[in-house]
Amino acid sequence: MEDRVHRPDRLSIAEFDRFVDAQRDERDWELIDGDVVMMTNPTENHEQIAGNIGAPLKLAMDAQGCRSYQGGMRVQRDEHGQGRDKPKPDIVVRCGPRQNRTFVTDPLVVVEVLSPSTMDRDRGPKLAFYKTLPTLRHIVLVYQDQMRVEHYRREPEGWVCDVLTAPDHALQFEAVAFEIALDRVYFDVPVLCPIPGG
Repeated sequence: MEDRVHRPDRLSIAEFDRFVDAQRDERDWELIDGDVVMMTNPTENHEQIAGNIGAPLKLAMDAQGCRSYQGGMRVQRDEHGQGRDKPKPDIVVRCGPRQNRTFVTDPLVVVEVLSPSTMDRDRGPKLAFYKTLPTLRHIVLVYQDQMRVEHYRREPEGWVCDVLTAPDHALQFEAVAFEIALDRVYFDVPVLCPIPGG
Protein backbone atom coordinates (compact mmCIF):
# COMPACT_ATOMS: atom_id res chain seq x y z
CA MET A 1 0.00 0.00 0.00
CA GLU A 2 1.41 3.34 -0.97
CA ASP A 3 1.65 6.28 1.42
CA ARG A 4 0.71 9.67 0.06
CA VAL A 5 1.23 13.03 1.65
CA HIS A 6 -1.97 14.80 0.60
CA ARG A 7 -1.91 18.57 0.45
CA PRO A 8 -4.69 21.02 -0.45
CA ASP A 9 -2.78 22.07 -3.58
CA ARG A 10 -0.58 19.79 -5.58
CA LEU A 11 3.12 20.39 -5.06
CA SER A 12 5.53 21.81 -7.60
CA ILE A 13 8.93 20.22 -8.15
CA ALA A 14 10.61 23.01 -6.16
CA GLU A 15 8.28 22.38 -3.21
CA PHE A 16 8.90 18.64 -3.49
CA ASP A 17 12.67 19.18 -3.50
CA ARG A 18 12.39 21.25 -0.31
CA PHE A 19 10.24 18.53 1.27
CA VAL A 20 12.82 15.84 0.43
CA ASP A 21 15.72 17.96 1.69
CA ALA A 22 13.92 18.43 5.03
CA GLN A 23 13.52 14.68 5.68
CA ARG A 24 15.73 13.24 8.40
CA ASP A 25 15.29 9.52 7.75
CA GLU A 26 15.97 6.93 5.07
CA ARG A 27 12.53 6.96 3.46
CA ASP A 28 12.45 7.69 -0.25
CA TRP A 29 9.85 9.75 -2.09
CA GLU A 30 8.51 10.48 -5.55
CA LEU A 31 6.37 13.32 -6.85
CA ILE A 32 3.48 11.95 -8.93
CA ASP A 33 1.02 14.45 -10.40
CA GLY A 34 1.69 16.84 -7.52
CA ASP A 35 1.31 14.20 -4.76
CA VAL A 36 4.29 13.23 -2.61
CA VAL A 37 4.40 9.42 -2.51
CA MET A 38 6.65 7.34 -0.27
CA MET A 39 8.35 4.56 -2.20
CA THR A 40 7.92 1.03 -0.85
CA ASN A 41 10.83 -1.16 0.19
CA PRO A 42 11.65 -3.49 -2.71
CA THR A 43 11.31 -7.26 -2.43
CA GLU A 44 14.12 -9.64 -3.28
CA ASN A 45 12.31 -10.58 -6.51
CA HIS A 46 12.03 -6.90 -7.43
CA GLU A 47 15.74 -6.36 -6.95
CA GLN A 48 16.64 -9.57 -8.80
CA ILE A 49 14.61 -8.51 -11.85
CA ALA A 50 16.02 -4.97 -11.78
CA GLY A 51 19.56 -6.37 -11.55
CA ASN A 52 18.95 -8.94 -14.29
CA ILE A 53 18.08 -6.10 -16.65
CA GLY A 54 20.27 -3.40 -15.17
CA ALA A 55 23.64 -5.20 -15.07
CA PRO A 56 23.89 -6.18 -18.77
CA LEU A 57 22.26 -2.90 -19.78
CA LYS A 58 24.91 -0.90 -17.92
CA LEU A 59 27.74 -2.84 -19.58
CA ALA A 60 26.17 -2.28 -22.99
CA MET A 61 25.59 1.44 -22.36
CA ASP A 62 29.12 1.97 -21.00
CA ALA A 63 30.46 0.54 -24.27
CA GLN A 64 28.28 2.98 -26.25
CA GLY A 65 29.14 6.06 -24.21
CA CYS A 66 25.65 6.21 -22.68
CA ARG A 67 24.67 5.81 -19.04
CA SER A 68 22.37 3.43 -17.22
CA TYR A 69 21.22 4.17 -13.67
CA GLN A 70 19.55 1.63 -11.40
CA GLY A 71 17.14 2.94 -8.79
CA GLY A 72 18.86 6.17 -7.83
CA MET A 73 17.96 8.77 -10.44
CA ARG A 74 14.77 10.81 -10.62
CA VAL A 75 13.28 12.05 -13.89
CA GLN A 76 11.76 15.47 -14.47
CA ARG A 77 10.51 17.28 -17.55
CA ASP A 78 13.19 19.99 -17.77
CA GLU A 79 16.08 21.47 -15.83
CA HIS A 80 13.92 24.36 -14.58
CA GLY A 81 11.56 22.06 -12.70
CA GLN A 82 8.40 22.72 -14.68
CA GLY A 83 5.51 20.38 -13.97
CA ARG A 84 4.38 18.30 -11.01
CA ASP A 85 6.13 14.97 -11.60
CA LYS A 86 9.50 13.71 -10.41
CA PRO A 87 9.41 9.90 -10.31
CA LYS A 88 12.35 7.61 -9.60
CA PRO A 89 12.24 4.68 -12.07
CA ASP A 90 13.96 1.40 -11.31
CA ILE A 91 16.21 1.85 -14.37
CA VAL A 92 16.94 4.92 -16.50
CA VAL A 93 19.09 5.18 -19.63
CA ARG A 94 20.32 8.44 -21.10
CA CYS A 95 22.99 9.42 -23.59
CA GLY A 96 24.85 12.69 -23.95
CA PRO A 97 27.38 14.58 -21.83
CA ARG A 98 27.64 13.88 -18.11
CA GLN A 99 25.55 16.37 -16.10
CA ASN A 100 26.24 15.22 -12.52
CA ARG A 101 22.78 16.13 -11.24
CA THR A 102 20.32 14.26 -9.04
CA PHE A 103 17.82 13.99 -11.92
CA VAL A 104 17.72 13.54 -15.68
CA THR A 105 15.61 15.38 -18.22
CA ASP A 106 16.52 13.40 -21.32
CA PRO A 107 15.86 9.71 -20.68
CA LEU A 108 15.74 7.31 -23.61
CA VAL A 109 14.61 4.26 -21.60
CA VAL A 110 12.78 3.86 -18.29
CA VAL A 111 12.01 0.55 -16.61
CA GLU A 112 9.57 0.04 -13.73
CA VAL A 113 9.38 -3.30 -11.91
CA LEU A 114 5.77 -3.49 -10.75
CA SER A 115 4.70 -4.28 -7.20
CA PRO A 116 1.10 -4.99 -6.18
CA SER A 117 1.03 -1.86 -4.01
CA THR A 118 2.39 0.44 -6.74
CA MET A 119 0.97 -1.14 -9.91
CA ASP A 120 -1.95 1.26 -10.32
CA ARG A 121 0.33 4.27 -9.94
CA ASP A 122 3.02 2.85 -12.26
CA ARG A 123 0.51 1.91 -14.97
CA GLY A 124 -1.53 5.09 -14.48
CA PRO A 125 -0.15 8.58 -13.74
CA LYS A 126 3.53 7.60 -13.99
CA LEU A 127 3.05 5.97 -17.38
CA ALA A 128 1.05 8.99 -18.59
CA PHE A 129 3.87 11.30 -17.47
CA TYR A 130 6.57 9.21 -19.11
CA LYS A 131 4.70 9.26 -22.42
CA THR A 132 4.89 13.08 -22.47
CA LEU A 133 8.70 13.20 -22.27
CA PRO A 134 10.00 14.11 -25.73
CA THR A 135 13.27 12.16 -25.55
CA LEU A 136 11.79 8.93 -24.21
CA ARG A 137 11.69 6.03 -26.68
CA HIS A 138 11.07 2.98 -24.46
CA ILE A 139 8.93 2.50 -21.34
CA VAL A 140 9.00 -0.96 -19.78
CA LEU A 141 6.69 -2.33 -17.08
CA VAL A 142 7.88 -5.66 -15.66
CA TYR A 143 5.59 -7.84 -13.53
CA GLN A 144 7.00 -9.73 -10.53
CA ASP A 145 4.33 -12.39 -10.09
CA GLN A 146 4.15 -13.62 -13.67
CA MET A 147 6.29 -13.63 -16.80
CA ARG A 148 4.84 -10.51 -18.35
CA VAL A 149 6.57 -7.41 -19.70
CA GLU A 150 4.70 -4.49 -21.24
CA HIS A 151 7.01 -2.62 -23.61
CA TYR A 152 5.84 0.77 -24.86
CA ARG A 153 7.76 1.94 -27.93
CA ARG A 154 7.51 5.41 -29.42
CA GLU A 155 6.84 5.11 -33.15
CA PRO A 156 6.17 7.91 -35.68
CA GLU A 157 2.42 7.31 -35.27
CA GLY A 158 2.63 7.33 -31.45
CA TRP A 159 3.13 4.84 -28.63
CA VAL A 160 2.79 1.13 -29.42
CA CYS A 161 2.65 -1.55 -26.69
CA ASP A 162 4.14 -5.04 -27.07
CA VAL A 163 3.26 -7.61 -24.40
CA LEU A 164 5.99 -10.22 -23.90
CA THR A 165 5.07 -13.41 -22.02
CA ALA A 166 7.38 -16.26 -23.07
CA PRO A 167 10.98 -17.08 -22.05
CA ASP A 168 12.26 -16.69 -25.62
CA HIS A 169 10.54 -13.35 -26.21
CA ALA A 170 13.12 -10.59 -26.53
CA LEU A 171 12.90 -7.15 -24.98
CA GLN A 172 14.53 -4.84 -27.52
CA PHE A 173 15.57 -1.22 -27.02
CA GLU A 174 16.21 -0.14 -30.60
CA ALA A 175 17.11 3.40 -29.49
CA VAL A 176 20.22 2.08 -27.72
CA ALA A 177 20.80 -1.22 -29.56
CA PHE A 178 20.12 -3.48 -26.57
CA GLU A 179 18.26 -6.79 -26.37
CA ILE A 180 17.56 -9.25 -23.56
CA ALA A 181 15.38 -12.38 -23.53
CA LEU A 182 12.73 -12.82 -20.87
CA ASP A 183 14.41 -15.94 -19.51
CA ARG A 184 17.30 -13.63 -18.52
CA VAL A 185 14.96 -10.93 -17.20
CA TYR A 186 13.40 -13.51 -14.87
CA PHE A 187 16.55 -15.50 -14.06
CA ASP A 188 16.32 -16.89 -10.50
CA VAL A 189 12.85 -15.39 -9.97
CA PRO A 190 9.99 -17.83 -9.22
CA VAL A 191 7.25 -16.79 -11.63
CA LEU A 192 4.54 -18.63 -13.49
CA CYS A 193 5.89 -19.48 -16.93
CA PRO A 194 3.73 -20.37 -19.91
CA ILE A 195 3.29 -24.08 -20.67
CA PRO A 196 5.01 -24.95 -23.97
CA GLY A 197 2.39 -25.81 -26.59
CA GLY A 198 -0.37 -24.90 -24.13
